Amino acid sequence: MNTATSQAESVDLDALLHQHGMRNTPQRQLIYRIVSSSPQHLSAVHVQRQLETLMPGISLPTVYSTLEIFAKLGIVHKMAMVDGVMLYDTGQQRPHAHMVCRSCGRIFDLDIPPVNNEDITAANSQGFQVDSGDLVLHGLCSECQAKSN
Repeated sequence: MNTATSQAESVDLDALLHQHGMRNTPQRQLIYRIVSSSPQHLSAVHVQRQLETLMPGISLPTVYSTLEIFAKLGIVHKMAMVDGVMLYDTGQQRPHAHMVCRSCGRIFDLDIPPVNNEDITAANSQGFQVDSGDLVLHGLCSECQAKSN
């Protein structure tokens, strides 16, 4: 990530947090930078491990609470996995679907909307107001398929 991008994200994060009456701490900046710069979706534990090398002493509960704040502000997307682990993604490109490899566990972005208008209309017809949605496809990635052949 280049410095200009990092500074732009910091300014946006700063303004958003201040708008909601919160301070933009160095810990929050680092946590957001780690999640937004990762090509993979990260668990709070993975974020905390990366933080330890940059800012030793940040606790896992701090990481969880910060990620929850970011999710409530809409700048980080939470995705619950089948095994109960919560993964975090900034969804920088726009809302998108995901593919999970059942062999290696890697998660890949799929550039399609996670829900479409028909899904929302069907939910509305049953009295449910949709505010977000996830689509997760499970299978084998191309590398794991090649290994099994």
